[in-house]
Parts: sequence; C-alpha cells; structure tokens
Amino acid sequence: MTLAGVAAAAPQKLTAASRGRVPASWRMPESSVMRALVIQQPGGPEAMRLQQLPAPPAGPNQVVVAVEAVGVNPVDAGNRADPSWAGVNPPYVVGYELAGRIQAADDEAGWRPGELVWGLVPVRGTRWGTYAELVTLDAALVAPRPPSLSAVQAASLPLAGATAVQLLDRLEPRPGEWVLVHGAAGGVGSVFVQLARARGARVAASASAQRQTLLRQLGAEVFLDRHAGDVAVRACRAIGQELDMVADLVGYGTLAASLPMVREGGRAGSIVELAGDLEPAVDRNITLHGVLLRPSQQVLKVLAAAVADGVLRPVVDQVLDLADAAVAHRRVESRHGQGKVVLRVAG
Repeated sequence: MTLAGVAAAAPQKLTAASRGRVPASWRMPESSVMRALVIQQPGGPEAMRLQQLPAPPAGPNQVVVAVEAVGVNPVDAGNRADPSWAGVNPPYVVGYELAGRIQAADDEAGWRPGELVWGLVPVRGTRWGTYAELVTLDAALVAPRPPSLSAVQAASLPLAGATAVQLLDRLEPRPGEWVLVHGAAGGVGSVFVQLARARGARVAASASAQRQTLLRQLGAEVFLDRHAGDVAVRACRAIGQELDMVADLVGYGTLAASLPMVREGGRAGSIVELAGDLEPAVDRNITLHGVLLRPSQQVLKVLAAAVADGVLRPVVDQVLDLADAAVAHRRVESRHGQGKVVLRVAG
C-alpha cells in the first residue's frame, strides 16, 4: 500500500483491537515531573543531561505519550550540535520518533489512556523532542503501532521508515527498474531496500563490506563495497545497463558522482545536502528530488501495513538506556552501524 493509497482511502474508525489492547495491570503514571535529556548548550554528546521537567499537559487535539523507547538518528546528533537549522533555541530536547502508550489525551483527540502508539514529530521547529519519559504531540502525529513489534522495534521505524516511503513515492520505481542505494545499511537505507523490493524494483546496494549479508537478506540483488570507489560505474557493470534511479542517503557529493550513470530521463533523489556538479541532471533530463521528511499519521499507517504484510522488518543495531544517549550518538556519528540505535526509556 502506498502513501498515496492510504491518504486517498476513506477514514476508518480505529477499534480497540487495532489500537493495542490495554493490559488490565497497566495504570497511568501519576507524576508531576518527568526525566528528559536537556541540552542547555549545543555541543558534543555530553551536552545532553538528564534533568527533571514538569510533566507536559495535553493541549487541544493533543496527546501525552508515556514513552517506552525512542529511535536515534543522525539528525538528532546534528541538532544536538547545532540547532540553528531546526529553528530552536536552548534549552531543548532532541529526538523525533517514539513508541509508547497514551497517558492522557484531549477530549477531541480520539485516543484513550493506555493505547499502544508510535509517533513522529517534525525535525524542524520541535523544541521539546522525544528523549523524555513523557512527550506531548498532536494527535494527528501518532498512530496505532504494529502489535507484532516490541516497543524497541517500533521505535526504530517511524523516522527512517517515513523518510524511505516519501523518497520512494517521489522516485516512483516501476517493476524491474534498477535503483542504486547509497548508504543502504543505515536506518533509512535498510527500510528503503525492503520497500523498494516490495514495489518491484531491483536493488543495487552500496555499504561497507561487512554489511553484504544483511543487505542480501533484505533483498539487494547486487552489493557494492562503498570503499572500493566508482560505486555507480561498478553498479552499471554488475547489472549490465545504466541505472534507472539513484537514492543518495549519504551526501558528500555521492549523488553528483552517480548522475552520469543514470539513464536519460531517469530519476535521482537525496535526503541529504546537494553537493558537487549536478549539471548531468540537466544534460540527461534526470528528474532530481530533494526530500525532507513530512511526518503524518498516514505515513505511519503505510509502515504498519508493510509490517503486517511481512515486507518490512526492523533492523536494530544497538539498544541502550536513555541515560546512555551520549554513547548512542557516538555510534550514529561513527557511521559504522547497521540499522537503528534505540534508547530504552521505560518498560
């Protein structure tokens, strides 16, 4: 099911079964304070300090989520070091995805306490992010989380998964077309490979050599060691033709270096900065897409459907406690992981 398909479908009333069964033993936490990783001064991983903050209320059409786990992403580390791009000022809390339970909800929000959810907030303009025990967010930014996933698994998917879905929707792969994926073993890449295969695309995946087994398991037909150079050239040799598409999840001029290997009228997309000589996109009539995540309940439903259909599984690299977020950020910034790092908050 595509994002467009979900958006066009008639709204359906969510039942208790589809929204997570509330255990009889579960009770809403009763506290006027919560713990959060607060950044008073942007900087390195140690800039995040555990502090107690007032428990947030639910405003109009909002919910308060008792957080069980949060995913860690490169954008978290980037906004920790310099939040000016995100348009926020200290003090602030980073983190943009979560899995948890509804603790409280506005009367118009349509949720009940105890329901299992996952959620995603904008990476720009969000001052109080998800690295916290309680998070308030718009009801339209949470959805029932897949019942087959643990909180840790669920927390690993919203941001990377939504980014992959929206990039695929822009590239519009057709069955049998070849896509080269740079950074295929990362959080976004590991989801992109699976969903591209589910849409019928053929995948050439570029990553570090030790990630070949994982990417083969996820559906990549061709693997390319990113350290061996001339990745796009070697991809074309391996598949015996020019590329139909290229997906750049890395940056540093990777997209520009790949454009000469994309066929006339092909497509290219990037979720990172555009750098280098992009003139071949004009010369070869290549449609170039820049994608910045737009969170929504609809895209979370697309991911839930993919999980339910068995075409998407989480790839979790490490699980750490909230207090160890600095270790998690170092792991993400090292660019040596596969899949997602997740912080366990509760449960």
